[in-house]
Amino acid sequence: MKTTQIKTSLAMAIGLALSGNASADIIISQYVEGGSYNKSLEISNTSDSPVSLSGYVLKSKYNGLNDWKNDLDLSAITLNAKSVYVISNGRASDPIKAVTDSIESIVNHNGDETYMLFKDGVEHDRIGIDGDVDWGKDKSFVRADLTPSTTFDANMWIEKPKDNIDGLGAYQEGVTPPPAFACQTESGATPVFTEINQIQGTGDKSPLISSGFISDDEYFVQGVVTARGESLLKGFYLQGLNDDFDPNSSEGIFVSTGSAPSLEVQPGALVCVKAKVQEYYDQTQLKPDTNNFLVQGHQAPVSVTELTINENETLAQALERHEGMQVKLTSHSDLRITRNFSFDYASKRNNMVLSHGEPLFKPTQLFAAESPEAIQLAEENAKRQITIESDNKAPNGEVPYFPDFATDSNQDGSADSYLRLGARIEGLEGVIAYSYGQYRLVTTNTISQENIITQAFDEDGETLFNVERTDEPSIDDADLTITSFNVLNYFTSVAAGGDANPTGQNRGATSADDFAIQQAKILSALVAIDADIIGLMEVENNGFGENSAINDLTTALNAQFEDKEDHYKYVEIKNKDKYQGEYLGSDAIMVALLYRPSEVKLKGKARVIKTPEQHIAENTITRDNNGTIEFNPAYDKYQRHSLVQKFMVKDAKEPLTVVINHLKSKGSECIEQWQNFEEDKDPSDLQGNCNRFRVSAAKAIGDELESVKGDVLILGDMNAYGMEDPLLTLTDYSQEKYNRDIFTASYTTLGTDKDGKPLPYETTGSQITQGYGYINLNTLLHGTDTFSYTYSGELGNLDHALANKSLAKRVAEIEDWHINAAESNLFEYSPKYTGDMVKYNDMYSASDHDPIVITLDYEKGASFNFFALASLLGFGFLRRKLRK
Repeated sequence: MKTTQIKTSLAMAIGLALSGNASADIIISQYVEGGSYNKSLEISNTSDSPVSLSGYVLKSKYNGLNDWKNDLDLSAITLNAKSVYVISNGRASDPIKAVTDSIESIVNHNGDETYMLFKDGVEHDRIGIDGDVDWGKDKSFVRADLTPSTTFDANMWIEKPKDNIDGLGAYQEGVTPPPAFACQTESGATPVFTEINQIQGTGDKSPLISSGFISDDEYFVQGVVTARGESLLKGFYLQGLNDDFDPNSSEGIFVSTGSAPSLEVQPGALVCVKAKVQEYYDQTQLKPDTNNFLVQGHQAPVSVTELTINENETLAQALERHEGMQVKLTSHSDLRITRNFSFDYASKRNNMVLSHGEPLFKPTQLFAAESPEAIQLAEENAKRQITIESDNKAPNGEVPYFPDFATDSNQDGSADSYLRLGARIEGLEGVIAYSYGQYRLVTTNTISQENIITQAFDEDGETLFNVERTDEPSIDDADLTITSFNVLNYFTSVAAGGDANPTGQNRGATSADDFAIQQAKILSALVAIDADIIGLMEVENNGFGENSAINDLTTALNAQFEDKEDHYKYVEIKNKDKYQGEYLGSDAIMVALLYRPSEVKLKGKARVIKTPEQHIAENTITRDNNGTIEFNPAYDKYQRHSLVQKFMVKDAKEPLTVVINHLKSKGSECIEQWQNFEEDKDPSDLQGNCNRFRVSAAKAIGDELESVKGDVLILGDMNAYGMEDPLLTLTDYSQEKYNRDIFTASYTTLGTDKDGKPLPYETTGSQITQGYGYINLNTLLHGTDTFSYTYSGELGNLDHALANKSLAKRVAEIEDWHINAAESNLFEYSPKYTGDMVKYNDMYSASDHDPIVITLDYEKGASFNFFALASLLGFGFLRRKLRK
């Protein structure tokens, strides 16, 4: 490591006095981004005199977001004239350490961090772009312009390859940029241009790349700019001048410059580029050396191509032959919202996903896991979608290409400008890009509500799904209405000023104002449903007393009804069943039941079904990682308990038993993920994490209910799609029917002994041999293609209503009321990613799950429900025909 350049002599002091400690002479002069921990920053004194760094502080922004932090005080350093100070990561390579003056943890960038030198608290010199996830990814930079700047201008820097440390630790008078590009051959002659359609070819990759990912030769290309790339992808898009009229070859291409292009590169600019052809994450693009392009003139922007998907062609194939081109979505494109505008954690920005023809369904909603049909559908889904992006990162609460979003309201207090699943988008224009496994439309214009087409019919004129908003369920009245509703963490602790559940966690609203919005939305939905029995999930588990969340919600709901006959009471469990004498289980959230005493009467006390837990001590299980034996971390995994209550319904001889459930989350981690090397990725069977743990819960619930007499209704958020193992376990599973083996989790316990110690349940997971025979009511009346939830652009039911055979006879209707899953979650109560966006007190986006509404007809209970008969006998075709 170098010796720090600090001087304390009288001569130095005189020199400092003469230099005036001129802050304009101190700059960030070099940035190294390399593999592993090869990270460095260099600071230079460009003046002719020594300069004390008193008052200088280096700060950073993680991912270029939020506030400056990680202050590194440089006050103790004095830099000689024309000298540098190198700061590096402690695990950098030896060649970097050899020229390093100081090891500091602040230097740990990955291409998206931003650094700023402050002088006496004032911004002085910067490198990096706020919020740009890869401005410096796999790049190094050396300063060309020695003038301090509080904004990052790529023209002030010379871009170098990853791990380049040329000149690091040695003062440089500024690197001389290469000579201006003149669009000429080495002999000064006018070049022969290669057409863009020749570069693109008719396949997935360019025919000009013989091997690897970049061409051996450079090519001169000429075209007209259709769009700039300043953030998402940096460079510009070119459209060719000479169309080959081959629909299978694209006339457009992206030119990757590594930074935002100069301002003269605008749509309509005629540009000459000298570049190699590159396949970058499967996008065919041009990769010129720095500034190897020239604006030669301007003309009217090129006409936009309508995007069409040919018969017998996938969306992916259509997008590939338009790669790099500017296109327009029309009715013939038939692209519909399959993931609403929301935060994309992969790209760390808000965006939206469209699919061709209709929204995508989760494969395991329609087919059993690992079946050929599920595998095929997963492959098809990947080819039927495109991500809609804005080049610059969308501000919180705004849709850049739909500026009217949520800006106006109607007399009912709802937004008139909104986006919903299934709506067809027309009139949107953009350029087709491909990155990180996804085709992307980078938008170049804006649309209005008129461009969002809500009609969604199949070829026979039947409604495919509910695109239009409705202010109440479309279900008809019957003798009894029951609903199941996940209320997205209804926590009253924030309103009361503290946490009051067993875990001390507040998962809900973070302010009284947010809570007021949340409560208003939930009440609006529940009043419209007007159910006689309400099953709830995600209510704060803070007891059953006056200040509890369940009492608060019940009181607030009753205040919406003047007639006391419409009022509700909540079900309370017996004291002996309460955890720590107060709670329903030990989780921060619980399930709950409300009922109208005017319509149903309690029969006996409520009881709790305890679900299995998983307890494994550290280093007790091994796995073989390519010959290396690894030991497990400690695991203590829990599931929320289920709540059971019997009701007597008017004119019914037998009780109605309602079971409300909320099984283990798919986003959790259980021992099976560690054993299968899937702790950091999605399980290969497409069922999410902890699937076997949920099967264990389904088995425990099924066993507990086997002796129950009368009608049984199992409700709730099962965290499993319609054809996944936990649902098959509770319904009609057999190995012969599904050609699939289902197992419970290992290392489970169930309940505790008198001393509170967990009781062993299944040390080794058992095989399920037969389902418990309950009937999935949605499948019974509507088929498998129903949804109450959407994740990553795929729809399905996590919320279910399962009935035994006697209750199935009484079912009149069931509906997933699409007030939440179809909406943008920016309308939810949470202010995260929504900025100053207006929030409404309506029922839309009251949660992230749709409520399920079931009606029961007790008059026809004596005669068998014909739909149920058709399903039970396997006459699915008859049921579908009757539905039409």
